[in-house]
Amino acid sequence: MIQAVPSALPASVVHDSVRSILTGAAYRRTLSTTILERMLLWLAEALGAVSRALRGMPGGRTLAIGVAVVLVALVVARLLIAAQARDGEDISFGSRGTMSRREDPWRAAERLAAAGDFEGAAHQLYRGVLTSLQQGERLRLDPSHTSGDYARELRARGSGALNPFRAFARRFDVAVYGHGTCDAALYDDLRRLADPLRQHARAA
Repeated sequence: MIQAVPSALPASVVHDSVRSILTGAAYRRTLSTTILERMLLWLAEALGAVSRALRGMPGGRTLAIGVAVVLVALVVARLLIAAQARDGEDISFGSRGTMSRREDPWRAAERLAAAGDFEGAAHQLYRGVLTSLQQGERLRLDPSHTSGDYARELRARGSGALNPFRAFARRFDVAVYGHGTCDAALYDDLRRLADPLRQHARAA
């Protein structure tokens, strides 16, 4: 396999190619560079410098190929992490861990409520509301976003779902993060407030 590698391909070309992939817009989730990306770029630059230093040494070609393999592994790792992050957007946001990833959140909410887990049911209602906003408003979901972030985005769009969502989010905060526990009455309030958003998605 080593002999099959063209000797005319310098390590600097491999380094520059990997750097362009890592910094390309296709593999960036946001405009800002993440800490992980900074670390990968630093490693790519360090390994590239080592490969250039070893180029004229005996056995340097073999070491350069090894450096190239490491760089490719870094690219693969970056892509896998990005794929896992995208998959994470399909998982419930702050939900209880008793549901399958693909379970409909509205059905999951009813199932958990029937079992007496009203807090878990409230989380599933929240997930269902976000899913409805994603469908009806083309809202991009992000596990790091708060209800305030989503409300600001809806306001910027002039969405008719803003006021229903804010009413639901306020009640959700009381039900889940209040001093008491989420009970059947609070869950019923949340379900009533969530229903217009569910219908909004269906009408879209």
